[in-house]
Amino acid sequence: KAKQVQVAAAAPPAQAPLVAALPPSGSLEQAAARGDPVAQYELALVRLSSGMPDEGVLLLRRAANQGLAMAQYRLGKLFERGEGVPPDLNQARQWTERAAAAGNRKAMHDLGVFYARGEGVELDEATAFRWFRQAAEMGVADSQYNLGVLYQQGRGVAANPAEALYWFTVAAKAGDADARAKVSSLQAQLGSQRGQEIVERAEAFVARPSSARANGEFGQRAWGKIAAEGPSTPQS
Repeated sequence: KAKQVQVAAAAPPAQAPLVAALPPSGSLEQAAARGDPVAQYELALVRLSSGMPDEGVLLLRRAANQGLAMAQYRLGKLFERGEGVPPDLNQARQWTERAAAAGNRKAMHDLGVFYARGEGVELDEATAFRWFRQAAEMGVADSQYNLGVLYQQGRGVAANPAEALYWFTVAAKAGDADARAKVSSLQAQLGSQRGQEIVERAEAFVARPSSARANGEFGQRAWGKIAAEGPSTPQS
């Protein structure tokens, strides 16, 4: 909450115009006012980064309620972190689940984390595995690493060192340093020939295509692309 301070009485406000000024034609603000969910989402990011959380959250809600996956995902992150709204893991998980169901890769990963940790939902490692698998197949390196862990430890799925090696190798290919260390130990465990076969299969991994719109690629917009799409990295 903002600190309350005493201020001198302000001068009487000027008389308001009879007709409120409209945003410039074709602007981001006007598109958002018309109800365009992408415009509402992008304007929400501008407002949030400009220290206007109330308006930012309101715009995100409007876009999220229209089914825009990126807005649903970002709203979930706000509830998770308590940014502009009171922290609420249940709300965070619900919005993340909606975004994941709509095809957002990062939401799929984060939803796996919620289920794996039992945060905002009952702990369910089998469901966590399924969401990590979907995100991993779409190229999310953190989910690829987590799949390796689940296969290695037999959590949410039967233990399978070969599959663990496969997913650790895929994650290592994507640049995950921790995964590279796992690859070496599992190769030794499985034997050089078997291990090499799995590594070669993993080297040929190609991410499954995903919805561009659900993951923030909106194409050409009449108001132009903004630079405030906002960082939102997956959780490990």
